[in-house]
Amino acid sequence: MAIPVTFTLDFEDLRTSPLQESRIEYATSVILDRLAELDIRGTIFCVAEIAEREPALMRRMTDLGHEIAVHGLQHTPIDLLGEERFREQTIRAKELLEDLSGQEVLGYRAPQFSVVPETAWAIDVLAEVGFTYSSSILPVATLMYGWPGTPMTPFRWPQGLVEIPCPVVPFLGVSIPYLGGAYMRVLPSMVRRRGVRLAPEGSVLWTYCHPWEFDPDEPFYVYEHGGWLVSRIGWINRGGMLRRVVASLRDGAGPPLREVVAGLGELPVFDTEDLSERRAPLQGRLRRRAEV
Repeated sequence: MAIPVTFTLDFEDLRTSPLQESRIEYATSVILDRLAELDIRGTIFCVAEIAEREPALMRRMTDLGHEIAVHGLQHTPIDLLGEERFREQTIRAKELLEDLSGQEVLGYRAPQFSVVPETAWAIDVLAEVGFTYSSSILPVATLMYGWPGTPMTPFRWPQGLVEIPCPVVPFLGVSIPYLGGAYMRVLPSMVRRRGVRLAPEGSVLWTYCHPWEFDPDEPFYVYEHGGWLVSRIGWINRGGMLRRVVASLRDGAGPPLREVVAGLGELPVFDTEDLSERRAPLQGRLRRRAEV
């Protein structure tokens, strides 16, 4: 029996200037409408300052039964914030989203999966300020972020926080995400089907996507923390994203992540002490990332 896939959305707006047309209401409504037709509820990780500007859209998300979770106060990778700014911004984001949604906010996802060995202090902060779970770990190396060696199935950090890592699958000799972003838009659908079929026992599977991925008509611009190539990839096959996301949910969508986490039994604890072998290459990648 196939593992159900939970829908998750990273609610963000990557425009670099207020002079650019805001298309987030249109793009988000495209996927919300389709989910409503299919009676699917999921988890929406919100950039809090964007949510504050879109109160009607936030009300619609909650009215449709979606869980609201944090994706930062702004869409800034954790390593570019530092610990104190991260703490301040995360507390503010959680409070703001709780006020807007009327929900207790329990979940957090780091922008660009930027919880890595060098930002492991973020886990302490998330536990301190009252989060129950995180969905911030990409358990393989990538050109941007990633923490190879972390478990590929749910686990607990020593602080008690549950981690739901990004699903990955072996492909052409490497392991890659397959249920979201450019990977879902660009790779053949057989990669997604293979990933679901080969998911390890105990996996929690979830899509990750963004409002702009459902908007093929948005004029091109370069992302603030991306660069030209990454930004151009962000426009590839946007027209096919809705179909691919829906296809990943057709065999039985999972509930919002807070409900998944509530139903998990005992989980292994990931020991963060032995990081020496992984730290050096990640430091180099983070330095390059910050210079983009």
